[in-house]
Amino acid sequence: MLKNKSYWTILLVLVSVSSFGQLGTSSPYSFAGLGELKQNGFTQHAATGGASIAQQSENSFTPNNPASLASLKYTVFDIGAYMSMGRLSTESESANTRTGNLSHFAMAFPFETKRKMAMSFGLNQYSDVGYEIENRFNNDTPSYYNILRGNGGIHRLFLGYGVQPIKGLNIGASVNYNFGSIQSAYAKIYPNTDARFSFSDETFFAYEGFDLDLGAQYTVYDSIRLARKKSVTLKHTLAGAFNTRSNLNGEGYRYSETFYGGDFDAGDPSTIDTIYYADNLKNVNQKPLSFSLGYTVSHGNKWSLSAEMERSMWSTIAPRDSISYRNNERYSLGFSIVPRPKYEEKGDFFGKVRYSAGLRYENLYYVFNNTPSTELGISFGLGLPIVKSVRIVEEKVAIVSTINITLEYIKRGSTGLIQEDYFKIGLGLNLNDKWFTKRKYLSESLFDLHRNTFTPW
Repeated sequence: MLKNKSYWTILLVLVSVSSFGQLGTSSPYSFAGLGELKQNGFTQHAATGGASIAQQSENSFTPNNPASLASLKYTVFDIGAYMSMGRLSTESESANTRTGNLSHFAMAFPFETKRKMAMSFGLNQYSDVGYEIENRFNNDTPSYYNILRGNGGIHRLFLGYGVQPIKGLNIGASVNYNFGSIQSAYAKIYPNTDARFSFSDETFFAYEGFDLDLGAQYTVYDSIRLARKKSVTLKHTLAGAFNTRSNLNGEGYRYSETFYGGDFDAGDPSTIDTIYYADNLKNVNQKPLSFSLGYTVSHGNKWSLSAEMERSMWSTIAPRDSISYRNNERYSLGFSIVPRPKYEEKGDFFGKVRYSAGLRYENLYYVFNNTPSTELGISFGLGLPIVKSVRIVEEKVAIVSTINITLEYIKRGSTGLIQEDYFKIGLGLNLNDKWFTKRKYLSESLFDLHRNTFTPW
């Protein structure tokens, strides 16, 4: 199919995104492997550079480590979307891009609070494919150009379980069903002559396969004495997560034809001959195993500092065409702070907002023409609280949901290859409530209503 490999050396790139929301990426690097790999955490985790596997919360979890489920106290519903705007450039060409998509939705609920058990299910992205690479040869007679296109990606449907078998230790597992499709097309176009026939070759495969996530978190507390006889209790959490290797089995077709004319975008060129057609084809695309290590130190609900390292073993995957693979390595550092996290008290909205920042550096898994690529990400985020106050007996309790907003600046590429610079905006909604547990409280408003309207005999 791809006999002419010169399009990687010439690097004349034109990206076209027809409408917002149809593609999750416009990166020419998504040609490699399974496409552009996504950070499988939620919007709030992107704000801390993707560092999430050692984070614990009573009203949130991370799908990157099912062990985090054991810390939940409330039922969680989390949904998010994103939009990115950026620029691709080479030494001679540049193009603007705009993409967006739904990033995830997930639910989790504790069903045994004393033994700390919880389950989750949801859908998120593993990878995105979306590229158009154009290579023009205007000095040849007759002139022609090559086009390489692709779209699709892999989604992940997960079912997770977390438990705390002993105090301080959370463990969890998740079964993942990976599915999606990848379509690619190659065309050689002679736009200004009928002396040569234009040619196109298209393939499509729908993939599916299973893998497993395993994770653990271990927590200890440390009390540090400060000046004036004050002390601060710090929470230290060490975490590890492991994702198994998976073979994604594909079924699809391949179609090749020759045609007159040079408008490949017209959608209905004048077909001369069908060179090849076959359906019910089989193909296997491999997803390697990966593991991650993380550490989080926190002070109550006030602040947290997280560090994380992740490695995906792509060097075990066989190279193809002009692409070879190396291990994908990501290093993340993130910080969050809530200035005054007393949600039970009214007022001081901005003091209850969660402010986050993160830094991420990644050695990307593909190598084009012996040239590796890297990615740098800087992120900022806000967690805007939606507080539901309740009373349990005589004690006020706040159930906090959040609207999460994240802004990322991402720089991707390498010297001599395509440079990508773009901003990514994420919007997420994290809703919390009490489900599947016996209610022993009235909402504050209802409590006050009964208190104010009750008249004794």
